[in-house]
Amino acid sequence: MNELNIQYPRQRRSSLFLYTLRRILKLVCLMALIACPLVNCITGGQAWSVVAVAGTLFFWRTFLSPDIIEFTSIGQVFRLGSFAIIETTLIGVFLSPGWIGFVLPIIAFGTILASAFIFVLNINKRKNNIMPLIWEIILALAAFLAMYIRMPKLNWPTITMGSVAGAFAVLGVAVFHSAIRQELRKRFHTK
Repeated sequence: MNELNIQYPRQRRSSLFLYTLRRILKLVCLMALIACPLVNCITGGQAWSVVAVAGTLFFWRTFLSPDIIEFTSIGQVFRLGSFAIIETTLIGVFLSPGWIGFVLPIIAFGTILASAFIFVLNINKRKNNIMPLIWEIILALAAFLAMYIRMPKLNWPTITMGSVAGAFAVLGVAVFHSAIRQELRKRFHTK
């Protein structure tokens, strides 16, 4: 019986460099995750370490531990937009309150527009991965409804966010109803 000899390709210097760089960056991130809250507790003042820790975790998740299986452009836009909204919220809550209601809707409808633009660039390829865009639209509509119920007068970014999300929801259901049904079946294992 012949022995099976498996030979792996030799590692290139560039891949070894990136591997080493990734390990060094992970170590730096771990040190920052420990040092920031410690320094903030010792020096006192505003809770800036919450914003720094969230930024470090987002950097880790995006660059040091990215998705492998569902690495799509629309998914990356959704992740980047979500990270921007969370980080902006933390800055508004912990460092300088008062402007979140104006800035967050701008980031939200900008994220929806960017995802829709990427979707339209190659519709046939993107029909099979429309779920991040669906989530963006649902979250924007939920935020708009919550703001509409809570506040008597809405600012223009909130109205624009709700209008863009509503228009894309109606357009998506009208034009891509079968692709949306397939995506929901695939994601939630329905019949």
